[in-house]
Amino acid sequence: MNQHTERILKNLANKKTGVFCDDSNLFYAYKKYNWRIDFKKLKKFLSQYCDLKFINYHVAIPAKSDNAYGKSEKFLANINQDVVLKKKDLKYIPFSKGITKKGDVDINVALDVVRNIDQLDAVIVLSGDSDYLELKNYVVKDKRKDIVFISYKRNMAWELKRYCKTIFLEKIKHYIILDNNKP
Repeated sequence: MNQHTERILKNLANKKTGVFCDDSNLFYAYKKYNWRIDFKKLKKFLSQYCDLKFINYHVAIPAKSDNAYGKSEKFLANINQDVVLKKKDLKYIPFSKGITKKGDVDINVALDVVRNIDQLDAVIVLSGDSDYLELKNYVVKDKRKDIVFISYKRNMAWELKRYCKTIFLEKIKHYIILDNNKP
């Protein structure tokens, strides 16, 4: 872990912290980088630095008829004991060449932060999506709380890198990687 990452984490000391995960953002990154987060390890790791209250995992669930349904259910069953699952249905949007799948959980994550912010001192968002820049402004400017974004380096939007506290998963991979990278 580098000094930048350690400094951000130490700044969370004794702060009541909630973690909000955007599965739609993480899903493709898991495939791209070929390693996953072990949420039991992530929970233990973050608890060393803050008063971790919960990890809310926002996910869009595929239809039972979707080939991805079985893998999705297996993955969620594996992380269920370490996170609070916040589920919604995956959207199937037809277009000229077929169907595209959309999770669109970013608004759910943002609303979850808004609903919980008064009970927290700090927020961690597991996503690198630039859509969360306005959420950062709300948390920092309006609520005067801390917010940290954690994502794979190449999946972190430049806006978040420039204007927010960020931690790259690669910098803490050793502490949080899922053994054998099982789904």
